[in-house]
Amino acid sequence: MATLQRTARQYKTLRWTGLAMTALTALVITGCSPKGSSNPADSAIRVGVIPFDKASVIQEQYAPLAAYLAKKTDRPSGKVFVTPEYAGVLQALRADQVDCAYLSPLAYVLAKKEFENTPERLVPIAMPYFHNKLTYQGIIFARADSGIHKITDFKGKSFVFADRTSASGYLYPAGLMKEAGLDPQKDVKAANITGAGSVLAVFNKVADGGASYEDAIEQQLKNPADEKQMVVIAKTEPIPNGMFVARGNLDPKTLEALKKAFVDINTDPDGQAAAQKILYPKWVPADDAFFDSVRKKASVLNISFESLKDVKKK
Repeated sequence: MATLQRTARQYKTLRWTGLAMTALTALVITGCSPKGSSNPADSAIRVGVIPFDKASVIQEQYAPLAAYLAKKTDRPSGKVFVTPEYAGVLQALRADQVDCAYLSPLAYVLAKKEFENTPERLVPIAMPYFHNKLTYQGIIFARADSGIHKITDFKGKSFVFADRTSASGYLYPAGLMKEAGLDPQKDVKAANITGAGSVLAVFNKVADGGASYEDAIEQQLKNPADEKQMVVIAKTEPIPNGMFVARGNLDPKTLEALKKAFVDINTDPDGQAAAQKILYPKWVPADDAFFDSVRKKASVLNISFESLKDVKKK
């Protein structure tokens, strides 16, 4: 288990050195106006994004969206901020270091509850379609030569989840394990890796099994011959794609402009170019009730905002 945890940390380090740490430094030290900036029209619109991939990839994908939102909110520019862990984006929202953010479904649910009585209470803005759906699935996988064919075969084996605030990489797969009679924290030797690093850990035989989002194997391995060495053991039930939010203490004009921006994004040429870049070509107004299934899963696994403080220890 100690070896797996060390290797997990090594994979995380490899994924988040360089540009990732530069982005984190930029988030904390530069480009962040202090709380209560008196003239928001003079500052950039700051967009936070959960770390679902390498920071350099996310920066490139989301830069056009930040520019589009800047135009729609009458800001001089847009900036994209990525942090090494999911919880970092939530902390940035709470500290007024970002104005709006795209959150994973679990991160949204936890932060929505945690921030509800604070000035930064989250304001749901819009939800994206992906592959013509408002939902996606998580997967549990192993190597094809592992001898693992069903979830119960993971008992006593090493298993790599994604970040603990990932719905597809932790919450829903852990729920599948529970339904199969396995305790995800006791019956498997569990470790966590940010993003889709679990695919590489399993492919390279660092771990026996892993969990991630449904396209993770194809996106991480790319070579069809390598993909054939992996097998999907189980798929989760549908998961909401995620939520774009703003912090509640933004000025009312900016909040309304952000809501309108995501209505216009489906027809505005700049908006469509930005939406295509992040692979979310269609957006609809936010519906908080759509995330009730996520809340139920989090309750079953006793996951709360406070539990995020222990992420690095898991």
